Amino acid sequence: MDDTTAHDAPGAPHGAPDHDARPYRRNPDLLLEWADGGGPVLVDCGSWRKFAAKPVLVDLLNQLDRPHTADQLQGRWQESAPGGDVRTLLARLAAAGILRRCAPPPTDAAEAAVEGAVDDAGDDAGDDVRDPGAGWTAYERAVHARSGLGPDAAAGRGTPPPARLHHPGVDAAIALPDGADAPSRPLADVLAARRSVRGYAPDPVPLPLLAALLARAARVRGHLAPRAYQQTQRPAPSGGARHSLEIHLVARAVTGLSPGAYHYDPFAHALHRLAPWTDELAAFQQRTVTDPALLDHAPPASLCLTAVAARTTWKYEGMALSLIYRDTGCLMQTLSLTATDLGLASCLTGRMEAPFTAPFLPPSLRAHLSHVGNMALGLPTSPLAAPDVTPLAP
Repeated sequence: MDDTTAHDAPGAPHGAPDHDARPYRRNPDLLLEWADGGGPVLVDCGSWRKFAAKPVLVDLLNQLDRPHTADQLQGRWQESAPGGDVRTLLARLAAAGILRRCAPPPTDAAEAAVEGAVDDAGDDAGDDVRDPGAGWTAYERAVHARSGLGPDAAAGRGTPPPARLHHPGVDAAIALPDGADAPSRPLADVLAARRSVRGYAPDPVPLPLLAALLARAARVRGHLAPRAYQQTQRPAPSGGARHSLEIHLVARAVTGLSPGAYHYDPFAHALHRLAPWTDELAAFQQRTVTDPALLDHAPPASLCLTAVAARTTWKYEGMALSLIYRDTGCLMQTLSLTATDLGLASCLTGRMEAPFTAPFLPPSLRAHLSHVGNMALGLPTSPLAAPDVTPLAP
């Protein structure tokens, strides 16, 4: 770990002239965290370098949440010393990547207005060159960088969490048909026809088609050895076969089902009824599916995807979040293609609630589930066909 602080940073010879009047600003990729067995550290999520975060350095960085020149900082920072010490320190912190240099101060009022607008847009990163990863937050960079390091050495110890979720308070279980007699088309035709559909027929979703969708896209086919690891084989791939994802059905209009919320049990291929239809459930569907998908009306049904994160963290602690997101993408694509194959219209949304507020789950269970995505479902207003797209230019 680097130990660059406001008191011990080396620099150029004392009193060396500094003809560069460009201001400094805190590196936006810095995060403050606590080291194992140590004190706070600053992490540069772009380079993954770490620096000892002594209070005097943190105070300096707090002053530099917006650009300041060395002269401006001399009068603001209580630890600033007379002479050229601040200039030398800022130069060394910039060289280490803790600070970044900004555009030089404008020369007149017109340029000041332009520069102010650019600065407010956050376009003043290192040496006036926009970082290739611009647009990422420091937290996103941290997750991406941490995932590349692989799981922690202590991962995979102890008893793995069960692969099956048991809901408390289930008031009915509905066995589903296996969907073997549902229609199917060649994969090439399905891939060509897949698209997001935002208009649905007023008819309810036929339960046999919904059952076929769940069976083909998410049903557990069996256990993988060793059985004690709680690994299962399913249509969509998952990191380490951990399959943290759960599917909840929000059924507004499905033939053979009372309107309400259900959990899909992929082991028994059954729906467990959790709650009747309520205004709260309608509002949940509105904010997670209807509004994000820009639908004119609520869909007849929707799927709510959640993750039991502990299944993945047990084996991949330290990189589990990235795997859960990748698992979600795999399941979403599998659901989308399967719906297309069955003639169902669908539209995926990435709206995620944190904290999760699903009204059909008790607070004790919501705390253990992470909301990761949604899918609108219905019958199309006309038979699904390949979308009308403009061909690529030759």
